[in-house]
Amino acid sequence: MMSKFLGLVGAAALVAAGVGAGAFLSGAEAQSAAKPPVILIVDTQLLVAQSDAGKTIPTQATTIKSAIEKELQAEADKLKKDIENYQKGASLMSDEVRKKTEQELAVRQQVALPQQAQIMEQVFAGAVQNAQTKILQESQPIMKAILDRRGATVLLDRQAVLYAAAETDITQEVMTELNKKLKTVAVQKVTLADVKKKLQEAQAAQNKPAEKPKK
Repeated sequence: MMSKFLGLVGAAALVAAGVGAGAFLSGAEAQSAAKPPVILIVDTQLLVAQSDAGKTIPTQATTIKSAIEKELQAEADKLKKDIENYQKGASLMSDEVRKKTEQELAVRQQVALPQQAQIMEQVFAGAVQNAQTKILQESQPIMKAILDRRGATVLLDRQAVLYAAAETDITQEVMTELNKKLKTVAVQKVTLADVKKKLQEAQAAQNKPAEKPKK
């Protein structure tokens, strides 16, 4: 599962960064529409994986993932303890209290806990992708400068190209400049408290009565 997130630099990340799998157009194109396009290639996946900033992502992601798993395990252990306590004291409860407690425990076990785990996984994936997107965003001005310097009009992502001559690939050139500019990138931490807060806000918004239209 971890590899899935650490390798997350697909079309969504490129679009968010403003670098599509299609073309990055420079101002040189407007100068002469009649000239054939001068095409360069960049490997955005390699930029994210091998740049100085990109290399800081996996360690952070592993630490955050471990913290997430510990929090979810603690929540599961608490639920298990509450169920055991209920089973011990159920015979002393009134029918009303027993029924209410059973319902609360069932909701926590069947709905709340799985929902929290799912949301934390999604937020974690988003945090990793945001860090990767930051690298691509920082590389954009570098790519633009290289295009202008070489008189190129189009920049394609390596993933969208079947074959290209070696001299058209500017990945290492971009990475050299990127490493001077960006040494690290932060992966936002994900906590169960934040997830619970988001769930409470969403539930409150859902339960809020709709405003009556003004006459």
